[in-house]
Amino acid sequence: MRIVTKVNLALAGVVAISAALNFVVLATTVLPSFQALETEAAERNQSRALEAIKLQQAQVANSARDYAFWDDSYEFVHGNRTDYEAKNVSAESLAALGVNYFLAIDESGAIKLDKGFDFSGDEPATVQLFSTDALADAHPLRRPFPEIDARSGLMKTAQGLVAVGYAPITTSDRGAAPSGVLLFGRLIDVEALRQATEVNFMVEPFEKASPPVEGMVQSADVIRTHTVLTGIDGAPLAVVTSTTKRLISAAGQRAIYTAMGLLALGGVLLIGTLAFALRRIAVKRLAALRNHIVRIASTGSLETIPEDGRGDELSETISSFNLMAAQLAELRDKLRRQDYRHGAADQAAGILHNVRNAVSPLSAVTWDLARGDDVPWKQNLAKALVQLEDPALAPERAEKLRQFLALSTQKFLDEGEKRKADLQMLAAMVRHVDEILKGEDLASRGERVREQINLAASLAEVSKMIARRPGIALIADLPPDSLVLGHRIAFEQVLGNLLLNAAEAIEASGRSCGTISISLTPTQHSSSPAFNLAISDDGDGIATDCLERIFEKGYSTRRERSGGLGLHWSANAVNAMNGRIFAESAGKGHGATVHVVLPAAVDQLREAA
Repeated sequence: MRIVTKVNLALAGVVAISAALNFVVLATTVLPSFQALETEAAERNQSRALEAIKLQQAQVANSARDYAFWDDSYEFVHGNRTDYEAKNVSAESLAALGVNYFLAIDESGAIKLDKGFDFSGDEPATVQLFSTDALADAHPLRRPFPEIDARSGLMKTAQGLVAVGYAPITTSDRGAAPSGVLLFGRLIDVEALRQATEVNFMVEPFEKASPPVEGMVQSADVIRTHTVLTGIDGAPLAVVTSTTKRLISAAGQRAIYTAMGLLALGGVLLIGTLAFALRRIAVKRLAALRNHIVRIASTGSLETIPEDGRGDELSETISSFNLMAAQLAELRDKLRRQDYRHGAADQAAGILHNVRNAVSPLSAVTWDLARGDDVPWKQNLAKALVQLEDPALAPERAEKLRQFLALSTQKFLDEGEKRKADLQMLAAMVRHVDEILKGEDLASRGERVREQINLAASLAEVSKMIARRPGIALIADLPPDSLVLGHRIAFEQVLGNLLLNAAEAIEASGRSCGTISISLTPTQHSSSPAFNLAISDDGDGIATDCLERIFEKGYSTRRERSGGLGLHWSANAVNAMNGRIFAESAGKGHGATVHVVLPAAVDQLREAA
């Protein structure tokens, strides 16, 4: 990604973060203020609707008080004033009072008069509040009045919700004892109240099966406020629901979006201006510097960059680069001269180390051959031959000596076979040294061609290097047809190195015996099938902080080792075979395992397929 693109992305990120923060600030501070105003407006609308209904109740209660505290009403409820209904409870009289219902009951609950009119049609229609002749003692209208005053409330009729006002019937001076209850009722005209209050609300019956949630319910467009109205008996009767459009919060959101749009536009202009300035000040010069470095990488020529003379940090960078290029050119020439000498020295050290590992068992074999002539029975055989040459030797003694010679002959034959085997082993070791030298000679001539290596056969050849070490047991579990790709001679040198290291680790642990285990498991290496050859020992182990360093050149965990060339050379050899080598150990005194991972042979994979 180009620098100018990165700078633009960074600026865009800054603008985006700033816009997001501003949006969060506006959404958490300004918008809640708009929403609070909107909530207050919804509360006021609901209050006006409820107050309008309460005003209806108060007006009806005032009319009921006037008629209840009247001598004519008192006389009527006691059976007098037979013209009371005609004069006071006609359609014209109730219409003039603005009520629809008239009810009078005596002290026993008997209904003296239940009459009303529905004025919604062309002609008044007669209606009643109750269909019975008397009210039960538990009816709310028969509850005693602690004070001589009017009450109000709501009742539900077939015509709709009714605002009622009722008061105890007494004389005009309120001196007589209450003799019943007089009630006026007015059908609530919701549409008229909507126009009077300028509030969009409705009054709906209360449903017991699905009671509404009182309070505010907000949606994306409106706020609905629900209030449950109770009747004169205290039971839920109706629900008043006012609807307030969310115009205030919508205006707040539009203001926020407008501010965010202006901020985004400003950010785009800022990014464009800064991008233009950065390109003129830095990006073009950095591109020229980059092109020069790419040219150096492709040609290898450490040329200097022409000075631009602007006197800023980039000019200083160009001057420093030119100085560095001159120094690197000089150092590269020195390194080229030293590399040849060091390469030859490293190759010689590796060859000598591998030859030393190959010839180290020769001393044990030759020492064993040399001490074979010093055994007591051979000395006794020489003495027997001297005695047999004595003419004065007694016949019995001579016969015993000849028997001894006959027995010794078989020992000579057995020893001859053993010496033959030892000499064959010496010859094999010498051939191994010769193969090492031939392999190094081929390596010096050119790149080696990888070949199939039979792991079991190579192990059988290399294991001879530790065969005569006392107390070392080798346990191998390798299929006879396990094949990998690599360089056989180099692989056997690596394997010999690892076996000798394992044997020395067991001897260094101070125990008289130990075990070297070799196992093989299939794995994946560089996304291709491979084999993992694990060489484990129960020797003195490797410190956990040394596991990564044991393959470094010159590093060794034991002073008596030869400068740490073996594992370093082995790692280079395995890498040259497109493999991998690594070590595992639980720490000092817990043994170690070295893993050699090499690609599986193609022929073996075809057979498996």
